Amino acid sequence: MSDASPEQGAVPILPVAVDAMGGDRGIEAVVRGAIDACRAGLGPITLVGDEVRVRAALADAKVGDLPIDVVHASEVIGMAEHPARAARTKRDSSMHVGFRRVKEGQAAGFVSAGNSGAMMAVGLLTLRRLPQCDRPAIASTLPTRKDPVVLLDMGANVECRASHLVQFALMGAAYAEALLGKTRPTVALLSNGTEPTKGTETLREAHRLLCTTDLRYVGYIEGRDVPMGEVDVVVTDGFVGNVVLKLSEGIALALIDMVRDSLKGDWLGTLGAALMRRALNKLRERLDWASVGGAPLLGLEGLGVVAHGNSEARAITSAIATCRETARVDLIGRLRAGLAEIGITDDSTSTAELPLTRASGAFDTLSSDD
Repeated sequence: MSDASPEQGAVPILPVAVDAMGGDRGIEAVVRGAIDACRAGLGPITLVGDEVRVRAALADAKVGDLPIDVVHASEVIGMAEHPARAARTKRDSSMHVGFRRVKEGQAAGFVSAGNSGAMMAVGLLTLRRLPQCDRPAIASTLPTRKDPVVLLDMGANVECRASHLVQFALMGAAYAEALLGKTRPTVALLSNGTEPTKGTETLREAHRLLCTTDLRYVGYIEGRDVPMGEVDVVVTDGFVGNVVLKLSEGIALALIDMVRDSLKGDWLGTLGAALMRRALNKLRERLDWASVGGAPLLGLEGLGVVAHGNSEARAITSAIATCRETARVDLIGRLRAGLAEIGITDDSTSTAELPLTRASGAFDTLSSDD
């Protein structure tokens, strides 16, 4: 098993590094997802982890001559471990090794379904932050009645300063332009009302700052407007964003099941269910998080993609596809350009009194110079 051989004179395609040890489903699910990704033309892929175990899983899967190789990592960061502590002490973890591959130019990006707080912490220690970015954010797209909407932060920063929300907005707009093809995407802050007096002190300060940028900022948006696709980018802190994400996933899939159940009451409903089965299956696939697979960490000097901890093979394949696409559109370069438009950072005197951010424990012992 080795990297694909490029044609004479062609630029080699960098592999996507994938954390074989991350996630709840075990090595086998990651290996199957990597194999399916290669068969879909998303290779080459480097699996990072316990080499003996990974190669055994590859042998069982009869991978053949697909462009998959293995890089050994002697340590694993568990789901329940303290992110910052594990990032400091387990320097040969699969996350460290994977991110180092990116830093050294040996991988286009790194994908992991492991501890998301540790992903952020290790990414910060290894790749560092983009200029003008104080707190990287996790961003992803949600399906809506109209076009997909970019939501960030989805869980990296539980508490945020106003300046962080402004930086999220800049990065979210760049993400929507690069990945969704939006020209001057509309940006909104998620709040409990649309009036300027609503929201927390932090939100009101972020609102004031965003009004001074060149973004197409439209003000506050309420939660009910998110699935309607009223804006292109929705900005919030990681606590609210993660709740919105998980609630949206649950409601969408529950509603489909409720419709199916309601059609089983009589023969006419059963007939209707049979006629609607294809449409309902298409809707379920559109709303299923596994079809997205992974969310990029915005604000690092390199690509890191966070996959769902419960990812099966299909979700891993989708996360690899996300990594490939973000690399193809030079997302890092676009984010750097977007952040350069404004100089609002942690040093802003208007937000200096606000509480420091914590990213699922990722920043507990990481200084601003790390």
